[in-house]
Amino acid sequence: MLYFVIFKDKKEKEYKMFNNTIFNTEKEAEHFGKGSMRRHQEHKVVEYTKENYNKYWNNDKKIIK
Repeated sequence: MLYFVIFKDKKEKEYKMFNNTIFNTEKEAEHFGKGSMRRHQEHKVVEYTKENYNKYWNNDKKIIK
């Protein structure tokens, strides 16, 4: 499985993509997320699936079928 990191400011409700880096393990993604976030941000590691790609990856909301 592949993973990527999403983030949000603690005041916001929705997560968005942090960057376009894909990780082979959840542990690698978690380590990257912890080291990259600022204090007022929180992160989450999500699996690289079609649904997550469409939800977080594309800012212009293109849908992959």
